[in-house]
Amino acid sequence: MTASVRFFAVLFLIPLPGLLILSCGEPESEQAVLALVATDVTTYWAVIGQDTEQNHHIRPVVRFRVVNRWGKDVGYIQAMAVFRRESFPDESWGSDFIYSISEKALVPGGQSNLLTLRSDSKYISKDAPEQMFQNEEWEQIIVEIFVRVGSSTWIPLFKEEILQRIGAPGLEKFLDPDSSTVLAGDEVRG
Repeated sequence: MTASVRFFAVLFLIPLPGLLILSCGEPESEQAVLALVATDVTTYWAVIGQDTEQNHHIRPVVRFRVVNRWGKDVGYIQAMAVFRRESFPDESWGSDFIYSISEKALVPGGQSNLLTLRSDSKYISKDAPEQMFQNEEWEQIIVEIFVRVGSSTWIPLFKEEILQRIGAPGLEKFLDPDSSTVLAGDEVRG
């Protein structure tokens, strides 16, 4: 080894232990993002509508809340959904993004409002929306939610299959109301 190569190697190795010490301590944003959990997770398909050629359009949706399990307030939380087809799990099939999940920081133990993320990709078919799931070309969609706090790295919060159902849970009571459950003063529209 020549003197100039040894000199370069020594200069390269001197700062390395200092860098290792600095990288051992996680910044607060990295600690905060690891303490976030999801609750009230729901997946479904939303009907977008029909085009001029009578094709129906549906897209996958995920709803959830974020809970702060850290001992400090956590602010500026971003959320991102990546939707993937089961047959191509490494390729994105759509996404959505929330710049900040709440106006105020989440206090310890606090939770966000219900968050809704919708894919920008959709299924299109002549079939009625509720019949699309039986189509021989149907592919299951999986959503993965990532979060970050401030400038932290994105971490996966959860992964779920999109359920083969049209509309959010509870919607069916508004689509086909049972007259026996109508409260006094409510109108039944036909």
